[in-house]
Amino acid sequence: MASQADDLEKALNALRAKDFNAAKKLIEQIVAKNSFDPGGYYALSLFYSDADNRPHDYLKAYDYVVLAEKYYSAFTARESANLKKLGITPDAMSKHKQAIGQKALKKATVSGNLSEIDAIIGRFSDLPQIVAAATDFKHQVAFQEASRLNTYQSFQNFFIRYPNAKQASEAKNKYDSLLYTGLTSTGKWQEYDKFYKNYPQSSYRAKAKEEYEKSFFEQTVAISTNTSTYEKYIREHPNSPYAQKAKQQLQNLSSLLPVRIGDLWGFINGGGQSVIQPSYERVGVFAEGLAKVRKNGKWGFIDAQGQEVIAAIYESVRDFSEGLAAVMQRKKRGMEAFYIDVDGKPVFDNSYPTDGSYWPIHSFNENLAAVEDPNTRKIGFINKQGNFAISPLFIGSVGQRGRSALHPFSGFSRGYAWVKTDRESGLVDAKGVFLVKGKYTQPLTDSSAAPPFYHKSFSEGLCLVEEENAFFYVDLKGNTTITIPVGFTAAPFSNGLAWTRSSYDKVYYAINTTGKTVLTLPATQVFPFQEGLAVIQKASPGSRAYFYDQAPEPSYSYIDKEGNNVFDFKFDIAREPVLGHGSFKNGTACIILNGKQTYISRNGKIIWQSTERW
Repeated sequence: MASQADDLEKALNALRAKDFNAAKKLIEQIVAKNSFDPGGYYALSLFYSDADNRPHDYLKAYDYVVLAEKYYSAFTARESANLKKLGITPDAMSKHKQAIGQKALKKATVSGNLSEIDAIIGRFSDLPQIVAAATDFKHQVAFQEASRLNTYQSFQNFFIRYPNAKQASEAKNKYDSLLYTGLTSTGKWQEYDKFYKNYPQSSYRAKAKEEYEKSFFEQTVAISTNTSTYEKYIREHPNSPYAQKAKQQLQNLSSLLPVRIGDLWGFINGGGQSVIQPSYERVGVFAEGLAKVRKNGKWGFIDAQGQEVIAAIYESVRDFSEGLAAVMQRKKRGMEAFYIDVDGKPVFDNSYPTDGSYWPIHSFNENLAAVEDPNTRKIGFINKQGNFAISPLFIGSVGQRGRSALHPFSGFSRGYAWVKTDRESGLVDAKGVFLVKGKYTQPLTDSSAAPPFYHKSFSEGLCLVEEENAFFYVDLKGNTTITIPVGFTAAPFSNGLAWTRSSYDKVYYAINTTGKTVLTLPATQVFPFQEGLAVIQKASPGSRAYFYDQAPEPSYSYIDKEGNNVFDFKFDIAREPVLGHGSFKNGTACIILNGKQTYISRNGKIIWQSTERW
């Protein structure tokens, strides 16, 4: 045994001296003499793990140190003592084994040799940290290869083969993404529907459902101008996120739009189909299911089917509002104004005399209507029982200077209406109480903006008021929220914006509800924003020849809230209030395009165009 120990010491010294040939001969002699000698196997492990030895073999080195540990455990204390003198102890062997693992891992990761990595994972079972690091490296290399191929199959193979890899979740996400984009590449609704049904576990299932709903609606429903298509969709897809849009589109298509053919008026629907043939001298818009029409010089009402439901016997009528309409009729004792219901029956017992040049009664708004007391000629507000809810204490409506004092009232809006007494004017609530007594004057509409000349009180929670030629906005409590600079006029809010203008130039400024200017626009005329667009006229038109006549060049256009022109055409506006001056409503607008009455959709497409010039 002493000879064995001497040989082992010599072998270890040879290894330290890098004399590998001598070391190898001595080690082989030791192992040949005793195949259970842990010292010999430990020396062999040192031999094969030395990086200066060519070739070194870390796997062999690991196997030999494992054998050394195995046989060392069977040694007697005396035998172990001899090895300890040479520095061969369980702790030394454990540290050496760990060092072998580190070297083997470094070599394999530098070279990228996966077979060596697999060998480390398979054989270094008692080096869990090394095995874990080797496994992570293998997963990293495999994920890089999957990423290089970048197909849903490559990522699918990865997470199936390596379900515990750190990259498994990312691979699953990439698989889902590539599978989704690959199987829905054309954007057809059938693809989204199929994906949603065939891949219930995909993280893109909800997106596929969302895109299916959108593409199905856009590709099969929204392209139609047939009301039955929308009705069927609403019936069969009541829970679709596009059901409300379908209802709106159905409403748009079902909306009846006034058109003039020759000298007569009729109606088309939102799809451009004729619904009520032109047979009336004048018409109004449909309100609460009825439209006023004039025939043989008298006014009555028709329904959406074109049936005359209230005979044309009146000198003048107002649109229905809250179930009642104001009408004028000539009777034996002279002209009288009164209210009728949707059946054409007069309501209340009282009527109001007039010479026909003005209205002594006005439309109902928020269950109240302004009327003139026949005895005092003062104005108050009646309820739907015909009784004064606000006593007749007021004189003619405030508004544009120089017009009739009895020009129509603004009516109630958000609980307030404009009124005027002999000494003061302001806003009153439904009980006749001033918001801020005698402080506010109803401002004039900018002369370059659209009629009507009288503002409603509150619009979008704010009311434009005037006080000693200064303009500002107040809230429902009477607090000033926005002050307009001196020398500027302003208009009510619409779609979250209001136009203001300096009296000294032709520049308009759009402000938001905080008073911030969001748009500056040189223009000669602007209209309120409706459905996100505003009609504007940037400059007065030139002229061009229509046959032998001179006609103005079209000079109006649409802008969005950023001031961008949204369509590539210019147009004229019809000076008929019933046609809305080009503003959008329910997704349609009436303009004069190329001299012809034209209805366009919100995306600028022509829905209907007259065959004759306006």
